[in-house]
Amino acid sequence: MNEAALLNVFEAAHQLALKHQRPVVAVSSRPAPSLDPLALYEAHRQGFFWCAHSPGLALFGLGCAWQIEAAGPQRLAEVNRQWFALCADAVIDGPHPPLLLGGMRFDTQQPCAPHWAPFADASFHLAQWLLSEDADGRWLRCQCVVEPGSDPAALALANLAAYQQLFPTPHSPESCPAVIERNALPAPQWQAKVANALQAIDSGDLSKVVLARHIEYQLDAALDSGAVMRRLYERRNQTHLFALHRGDSCFMGATPERLLSCQESHLSTHALAGSARRAPTPEKDQEAGAGLLADPKELHEHQLVVQTILQGLYGIVSELQAATQPELLKLATVQHLSTPISARLKEGHSLLDGIQALHPTPAVGGLPGVTAMGFIRHHEGFDRGWYAAPIGWLDSRGNGDFLVALRSALMTPAHCHLFAGCGIVQGSRPADEYEETQIKLASMEQALHLSYANGYRSGY
Repeated sequence: MNEAALLNVFEAAHQLALKHQRPVVAVSSRPAPSLDPLALYEAHRQGFFWCAHSPGLALFGLGCAWQIEAAGPQRLAEVNRQWFALCADAVIDGPHPPLLLGGMRFDTQQPCAPHWAPFADASFHLAQWLLSEDADGRWLRCQCVVEPGSDPAALALANLAAYQQLFPTPHSPESCPAVIERNALPAPQWQAKVANALQAIDSGDLSKVVLARHIEYQLDAALDSGAVMRRLYERRNQTHLFALHRGDSCFMGATPERLLSCQESHLSTHALAGSARRAPTPEKDQEAGAGLLADPKELHEHQLVVQTILQGLYGIVSELQAATQPELLKLATVQHLSTPISARLKEGHSLLDGIQALHPTPAVGGLPGVTAMGFIRHHEGFDRGWYAAPIGWLDSRGNGDFLVALRSALMTPAHCHLFAGCGIVQGSRPADEYEETQIKLASMEQALHLSYANGYRSGY
């Protein structure tokens, strides 16, 4: 990046800002083959990190040139409105448009727990510097919002100064925090919640509800989010990785589930529900997978999710198609039933309209949706925050990708909160569902490398 190139872009954006008397976003992108998104995230442990597959894309964003925070049930419509208003006259130097990164709360009606306070109902950032890696290579873009009263020369100098901060000095070795206390609802009490859900299902109030668990670790030092992400990356298998920072807090995970992606109005998603443990040998693992594909209870749970996704998208898409049979998605510790679904957005609709239509899917909420959400609010017993909610990116051309933030952890300076859940349907057994959450928690627990201090107390 050089000052003259940035100055030209910022001056062009400033002329438009003066003409229209409103902010204009300016983007300048250049090849950056020597920069690595994961290595930069490891070094900074700030900003936004993303590593998704099919198609493969890695992102690292640092600094905040602009942000949107919106609250309440219309939060996504407000994000959509503000973002595309800002991008209406974008000045783009190079092949890459401006790109917004962020996420939202699972449930705006749930009271916010103190540890989730830095994470708004919906919160998206335009990173000042954004490194991307995909099939076209590695590109670094500078993103800046130019106001009518801005000084383009001063903006160029400020952004170049921030560019120098992309290359940090080596940081100290990873600390290994010890667990002072581990708090979790005891197994019998959580299984009693599952029994309550089964009663509601038997009475006909529900056909499915997803119940999650929350494990809280009190630590004697802060976790190194960069080192944790490196370990998740090294065993990522078929998962998508994400990390978002707000102040001293970091929400990260390795999720198997894509909620919805959009490329030139083409939407893709998949129904993900029904699971079984991975087996230690290829033969046993194949047997477990075949059993999952033939299990009536798991197939029923899966088909509920397929049908609800199709119904949710129906009004805003054309060419809606779903695979006739589920396939197996094999992760490190668990395998799932997965059905690919594709469609094309109708004119006048956006990716965020699709997110609004789908969230929460029955894979994280239940059926009927309103009844299941009421059951979760009254019986689950904790604030999910951004767990099981949409996390992703959106560009000025309407393209984007959103994941469901599963298999995740919230890290604060003195605590770590883990989350995992499972779908309860007719035929579910409380002890089996508890075991399923244990399997789902395992990959994040392994990546955290938590050790126990002498004499730590447990909530069990």
